[in-house]
Amino acid sequence: MATVRHRIILFVSRESATYHYVRRQVESACVSAGGDLDIVEISDRPDLAEKLNIEALPTVVIGERRFVGVPGTDFLRSCLEGLGKR
Repeated sequence: MATVRHRIILFVSRESATYHYVRRQVESACVSAGGDLDIVEISDRPDLAEKLNIEALPTVVIGERRFVGVPGTDFLRSCLEGLGKR
């Protein structure tokens, strides 16, 4: 049976004080839980942010779910693992 990989989108601003921390958290969760990460710099893709109704940074989008703020690695990993059980 093929492993399902979930697409995770992280909306950030490189200008943010939490940029590197959030990026490491989300990358770590993706590696351990098998997700594919797209990092979107908000100023580079305002069209995508508008389409997905992103109103605050950082925002993590996993499927239909979104998380605003600095997510913990364990929390993200559990979300990704939960999607894999569907």
